[in-house]
Amino acid sequence: MDEPNRFFQFIKHEYKHNSCLERFINPDQALSIGQGYINLALVENKEIQVEECILQNIQQTSSVMNTFEQIYNTKTPIDVKFIFEKCKNKSKKLLVLGRAGIGKSTFCRYAAYRWANGEIWPQYDLVIVVPLRRLTAEFYPSVIEYSPVDIVIKLYLSCTSLSQEDKQILREQLTRSKVLWILDGYDEVAASLPTNLEKLMKYFQDDTDHILTSRPYAVSLSYDVQMEVIGFTDDNIAKYINQFFHEIKVDSINTSSTGQDLERFLKSNPSIYGVAHIPINLELICSLWSDRNSSETTAITTTELFDNMIQWFCKRYLKKQKNFTTETINALSKNEIYECCEKELIFLETLAFHGMTNNKFILQSELMESALMESNFSGAERLEIPDIGILKLIDNKTTVAEEETKKEYYFVHLSFQEYFTARYLVNALKNSENSRLRVIEFIKEQKYNQRFICVFTFTSGLLHQLNDLTR
Repeated sequence: MDEPNRFFQFIKHEYKHNSCLERFINPDQALSIGQGYINLALVENKEIQVEECILQNIQQTSSVMNTFEQIYNTKTPIDVKFIFEKCKNKSKKLLVLGRAGIGKSTFCRYAAYRWANGEIWPQYDLVIVVPLRRLTAEFYPSVIEYSPVDIVIKLYLSCTSLSQEDKQILREQLTRSKVLWILDGYDEVAASLPTNLEKLMKYFQDDTDHILTSRPYAVSLSYDVQMEVIGFTDDNIAKYINQFFHEIKVDSINTSSTGQDLERFLKSNPSIYGVAHIPINLELICSLWSDRNSSETTAITTTELFDNMIQWFCKRYLKKQKNFTTETINALSKNEIYECCEKELIFLETLAFHGMTNNKFILQSELMESALMESNFSGAERLEIPDIGILKLIDNKTTVAEEETKKEYYFVHLSFQEYFTARYLVNALKNSENSRLRVIEFIKEQKYNQRFICVFTFTSGLLHQLNDLTR
């Protein structure tokens, strides 16, 4: 085997044998990515935009819910092997969007795994996944400018002793070969890329075949072909549940029937089934379901599931955006986690409430600004709100450089807007006498309004939890 081939084969071996799929809740439960990956639906971004335009122009809650289901149950998912067919130019450049927690990074690693196994993209001699979050001054000190070969060595060949001759051979091979770069997580470096890496990033964007992934709100770059990872299809929810309960093999429960029970529960609860299309949410739901014994599962509440999901979103936000360590987060109680995210949660509650009361599901700039003022959010803090993963930016061609409050969002599912509206009501009931009386009057006025049925169901569940804590 010649030297250049040795390097390429080593990288292929890494993709084939060292790509693991970790559970978010229990990272120790890792599977090989080939064994554990459940396909995510990848669709053209313009399909999502069509559904979002419909969402902007409807008022009935039932229609809104149906449109959410259309967004997450597209009829035309695209197999990753065919994604470059949409690229008409000789150079293949593709933007893949997806909100927080939807599985963009896992998608990238799975694509590399499939390429390494000869299943997709035979036109490429090499595929390199670059986690852009690693492009920091810590990993790449500013003493020099870096080239593509430096990135490959740093990411995949650092454990080998490469001579200068080896590096030159690799450099020449990269130049001669057909290489696809998968640049994962543009949103994580868009505002903080070290100066000495800017030229390299521009090279990737302008002069290479590449796939760039990002959260939607962070991209001001122009791409002719845009796609979006939107989560699981209905069929893949069933596959995920079956796989999850097959893996855990708990002696005290019949995992097969437990998974079937969960499927039935989800299909009979549209609010939960809707958000289960998001991979992180479905793992949280499965984990919570598996932690309960068979006599408890029938009594599990929608409120409890949403409460646990919000806790997890907060934990991830504290770790990624506030630099909390895993040990610190694990030591926090639920109330302490909520205290750490208090301002963010108050903002989401305020935004959800005013959106629901004004019959707005697309949360326009005026509504955003009003909620920001009421919840006392500063300009710097508001930029972090999308990182929680519960709001999604409407693709209305605003850019990162534009004023943040000109952007429009919606909750990733109507159920989240209803849940946070209920939190707003419950917290108002705990505040001043005037606040409490206003909420009571609001409930009296709206108790027969069909739009608020789920809101009041969540409110009842949250009040029940509150009563349990005070007993």
